[in-house]
Amino acid sequence: MRWPAVLLALLLMPSFAAAASPHYAPRISGSVADFRLAGIEPDGDPLDQVLLQTTLAPSAGMPRLHLIVDTYLENFQPDTTPVLPDLLHPNQTAQNLGGFLQGKALVADDAGKVLYLGTFIAEAFLNNSNHMVLSAPGQGMARGGEIAIKGTFTLRKNASLRGALTGRVVLPAGARRAIARDQGAKFPPVRTLLSGVTVHPHAMMGRNTQSHQVPLHTGYGPRSHRSISPVTIVTAAGAVVCFLLAVVLWRRQRDPVPKSE
Repeated sequence: MRWPAVLLALLLMPSFAAAASPHYAPRISGSVADFRLAGIEPDGDPLDQVLLQTTLAPSAGMPRLHLIVDTYLENFQPDTTPVLPDLLHPNQTAQNLGGFLQGKALVADDAGKVLYLGTFIAEAFLNNSNHMVLSAPGQGMARGGEIAIKGTFTLRKNASLRGALTGRVVLPAGARRAIARDQGAKFPPVRTLLSGVTVHPHAMMGRNTQSHQVPLHTGYGPRSHRSISPVTIVTAAGAVVCFLLAVVLWRRQRDPVPKSE
């Protein structure tokens, strides 16, 4: 009576084995698709929002995939640089650290179907190299799968990037077949894929930063809504008043009041 169950398990084993790629080592290439100032951390470090649009080359039987990263970059100053372990070498302290990136990333096929959605962190060094770690569970047709990769990429002066990653990826066989059918499809606009992604970055407190300071919570993604600070309102109001005074003075100089005889 137990033979049918055993046979079923044996039949399913090749399918699950084929879905796992433990020696996944794709090359990564792409560019900085967007970059803007997002705010200032409590210790004075500038906070930039960085959008990376990259491609993971085929590896270990996995097809080409698209890695989209929407992240915040905290730029460290000489006196605010925290002491952090190297992401790729946890027993070593990161040297010549220039910034820290944290946010979310998604992995999609050529048609823009999201396969994985998870967390992304990276350390940016002063020589333009970056150590990154990505961990994400499967989404949609890739539900039940996972991707966990890490490695190094270098950011060039023309905003392009190149590097190499290693890790493990699990993708259901059905999803692989769907990806094969989508190969060569037109990739959708990046911001369409990121429309529902949100995150709150946490300040990486440096040496001269008091521990009681609160991390800056900046809206993340195109659907975010930010409150206007009182300082911004006062500044804008002052600018309007100055403008109106300038108009009045200009009119008086243009149309002087005639002298009475």
